[in-house]
Parts: sequence; C-alpha cells; structure tokens
Amino acid sequence: MIILVVGGAKSGKSDYAEKIAQMLHEGGNLYYIATMNPHDEEDQQRIKIHQQKREGRAFQTLEAKRQLHKIIDTINPQDTILLDSLTSWMTNEMFVMAEFYPNVSVQMLEVVKKINTKHLVIVSDYLFSDAIHYDAYTETFRRELGYVNCEIAKLADVVIECVYGNTIVHKGKEALHEKLILRT
Repeated sequence: MIILVVGGAKSGKSDYAEKIAQMLHEGGNLYYIATMNPHDEEDQQRIKIHQQKREGRAFQTLEAKRQLHKIIDTINPQDTILLDSLTSWMTNEMFVMAEFYPNVSVQMLEVVKKINTKHLVIVSDYLFSDAIHYDAYTETFRRELGYVNCEIAKLADVVIECVYGNTIVHKGKEALHEKLILRT
C-alpha cells in the first residue's frame, strides 16, 4: 500500500504519517528514511524534535539526503517505509553545492517506483496555496514538486492532506479504513 501525506509546514503531516506507518507495520522492518539536510540551527532543532518523537518507537532511521536509489537494496518486500520528506529530498537533489539541477522529478519517480515494500508512506509539503510570484529557481522547484506530488498521488492507494492537525482523505478512505480495522 502506498500512502501520500501532504500538508503545509507544521501541519502535523509527519506525526500523522508516523502513526499510519506504525499501524500498518506487520512484520519486517519499520524504516524511517530521513531526507532533511540541515542548513541552520532551526533545521537542526526540527530534526532533533523529530528524533525525540521517534524515540521508543520501532523505527530504524536511514539517513538519505540524496540518491535514495543507493538504499533500495536495504529494503525488503515485507518492510514498511516512511519517507520524510519528498520535499527535502527534492531540495537536496536540485540544489547541490553551487549547482542547480532543474529536472529531477522523473529520476525521483523512478526511485519511488522501484521501492518494493509492503507499505510505503510518503510525506510531502503543499507549497501551492499562495499567489505570490517567486524567482525562477523557486518556481522550477514548485513545478517539479507539484509534478511529483501528482504522479505519486496517481500511484498511491491513499492520499491524505493534513491541515492544522486535521486530516482529509482525498483518495482511498475505504482502503485505509479496511487495512487499519483488519489490523486491530
């Protein structure tokens, strides 16, 4: 089962995705693929908070800032994977040192499609609710992320949006409900 969880900054999407991954986990490993590459003290603090929230849970953290294809061999078909987040991963692939790589979406989708696992929960940011015009780099990033989000939503069994800690299931409510009810 593939589940996409989207939302704005601090919307509760990571917490919700963690809970979903834990509930779906039924054998195999429970991996947390952490993609954030800290650039400042605020980023370091966010990572620390996420790590503290995961303490005592069954997650095994795999740090993968870029080139996630290199860790695919670590994953087994019976594993449950939480990929947090698509947005950070794309940032890391597009902006490498002083270089800008504008067309990473197709490669990222290929990697996601190659992840052969029982359950894959993907977290992504929703960056499209304002009408402000940005510079060319930011607009390219938003376009690429929008494309990847749409393509993963097509692949996903379930698509959930988090807004201020509230959730809206846009796709697959029955599949998610059935899976979680059968597990309890």
